[in-house]
Amino acid sequence: MKALLLIISSLFSFVIHSGEVNSWECNKFDGAKIVSQDGEYLGQLGPSWYTDSIYNSSSQYSSTWSRNSIFNTNSEYGNAYSSTSAFNESASEPPQIITEDGEVKYLSVGPSWDPNRLSPYDFKYTCDWD
Repeated sequence: MKALLLIISSLFSFVIHSGEVNSWECNKFDGAKIVSQDGEYLGQLGPSWYTDSIYNSSSQYSSTWSRNSIFNTNSEYGNAYSSTSAFNESASEPPQIITEDGEVKYLSVGPSWDPNRLSPYDFKYTCDWD
């Protein structure tokens, strides 16, 4: 029983501490461009009705087949092993998020302690962009 409680509390702790995007930041990142470190355009952050949104199911930037999609697990920007992937916690060159005012952050699942790396899942659910 203690082991089960420990596992549940560990999972709950991860969920609480892994998110870095706060709801009041959604406007700041709405429309921000996503660009790979080598200059490849990878879409934009924002609601699913934006044509280039990574959350628009009709967009090439949200597809599982496009080479310019972070959601293509076979692309260099979406697989778990690439140094340029948003889904490799240890990526040395994850995609950049460039806001309209020129602020630069990184689209990455981790590490969660790095305040400059923001998860695509945090944006989707915190900002309700799905």
